[in-house]
Amino acid sequence: MAKLWQADDEVYKTMRDLIAKHHPHLAAVDKEIAIVFKEKATEIGTVVISGKTGKAPPLFAVLGETPWKFIITLAADVWNDFKDKERVALLDHHLCGCRADEDPETGEPKCYVAPPDVAFYRGEIERHGMWRTSQAAPTPNLLAEIFGS
Repeated sequence: MAKLWQADDEVYKTMRDLIAKHHPHLAAVDKEIAIVFKEKATEIGTVVISGKTGKAPPLFAVLGETPWKFIITLAADVWNDFKDKERVALLDHHLCGCRADEDPETGEPKCYVAPPDVAFYRGEIERHGMWRTSQAAPTPNLLAEIFGS
């Protein structure tokens, strides 16, 4: 099994800053978001997966002192290669998936991981444009902006 360790205080400080600026809906659970590192990124084909966001299983609250709501797992090899700006963006990406909506009956946060707002393949866009939102063909610059060439 891969070696795992909890992030240091600096990473949690960055997370709290992002929550304060961009994710106020997570303020009630900010101390219940675990950030852990694993040694190497997962690769699927040629795609490097630099992190993963998941809802913490209820068992974690029984076994530990913190009732964890989310677990963000980051790849240390990728993190170490990133500049500070990229690290903030990666952490922000994972926080975007964390949702904690107030349950109207209990007032407690109802936590879940939301899927990304955008999911598509390059070939799909090249052949059909942004068909999920319109029938317009993509501009050449759009593909370059999204895919880099």
